[in-house]
Amino acid sequence: MDNIAGTPVEGENFFGRSTEVGRLADILRNDDILLLGPRRIGKTSICRAVMAHVKARNWHAIEINVASCEDELAFLEKLHSALAPEMASLGSKIKDKFAATFDAISTRIKSIKIAVTGAGTASVDLAAPASEDWIHLGNDLLRLLMQADQPWLVYIDELPIMLFNMIRNDTPGGVRRVRRFLDWFRNDVRALPGSHSVRWLVSGSVGLDTLVQQHGMADTINSLNHQHLAAFTEEVAIAMLLKLAERYQLALDNEAARKLVAAVQWAQPYYLQKAFHYLRQRVSANADSNANTNANTTTVADIINQIEPAMNDMVQPGSDNDFHHWEQRLALQLGAAQAAHAIALLSLAAQDATGARPENMLIHLEGRMPNDSTEKQREMFINLRDILQRDAYWWPDESSGNKRYRFHLEPLRRWWLRRNSL
Repeated sequence: MDNIAGTPVEGENFFGRSTEVGRLADILRNDDILLLGPRRIGKTSICRAVMAHVKARNWHAIEINVASCEDELAFLEKLHSALAPEMASLGSKIKDKFAATFDAISTRIKSIKIAVTGAGTASVDLAAPASEDWIHLGNDLLRLLMQADQPWLVYIDELPIMLFNMIRNDTPGGVRRVRRFLDWFRNDVRALPGSHSVRWLVSGSVGLDTLVQQHGMADTINSLNHQHLAAFTEEVAIAMLLKLAERYQLALDNEAARKLVAAVQWAQPYYLQKAFHYLRQRVSANADSNANTNANTTTVADIINQIEPAMNDMVQPGSDNDFHHWEQRLALQLGAAQAAHAIALLSLAAQDATGARPENMLIHLEGRMPNDSTEKQREMFINLRDILQRDAYWWPDESSGNKRYRFHLEPLRRWWLRRNSL
């Protein structure tokens, strides 16, 4: 098992979630799935594992990342491009049957583009009557899949970012278009003959649930089976760290592994991998230093002593790129004013590893909203509290007898404290 703290993992490097893969694949037999969560918790890795799982059971499976898409047509282009090689791999009889229709759809997708003076090539104005063209195209494209002999899985990554892009780029009509897109996805697609043969696995690092709730369209995602990726149990987390230690010949035992898990606090595999990476660096540097004094034996105690410095290494400038997204996604999904309030609340919670009392947070928020009513201030706090809990920034800890909202991820708390203080 390799120490990978970056790209999605597959094969022997995919660890600890085989049961979840089977569970998600089982859900997909009857339902579509919405898998939400922050970046770097393994969504792409597990979705690709699910794709491999269903492919082994004679499904077709494709993946499209739509984070760069800014309109409905761009979504269809991504879907079309992903389908092209799969269509080419179909049996000759089926391929011949679909080839003409697929080519015709390709031509129609290209023809829906028009020249805009001074802007090169752009999508048609989706407020015009031609706005429904993408729906007809999408339906025709999906009908092809639904006529095939095998079931299909379509994995759509970062759909929420695409929808936020549509709202941001079309102030007067973006919300209406997002509503229509989600209605199409929920109703129109499911009404197509043979729709049961196509299942959808939708994931995102920015809250789709937050978007639809804030714009009064929560009903549009009710047909999706909502799933989340829980952190590893302590037992599984320790097992992963011991496997990594064996691979890299690091003298990590159960006690040291448990201390490293406790230091990370929220045992998502990526952050365990990242913590292990910085611990390896620290232990290696220490061993090199000791080698000069002929004392080059690294003990378990030496490794434990390096855990705290390694945790601090994770959040220093130049090593902290992963944590910036946690701050940036707030502005993307909340807008500038609410994001500023959320950042202020998180900065307050970050000051203590045990978190902050909700009463103190509300007082802090009231000071930021002096011109609003008590009801408005309380409503803002409750809304932000729930969003931050749902999006895994913090959790309500009542172990002390008093509720305190504390960070899930200890390295994120340390970064937040450093980032938002002098």
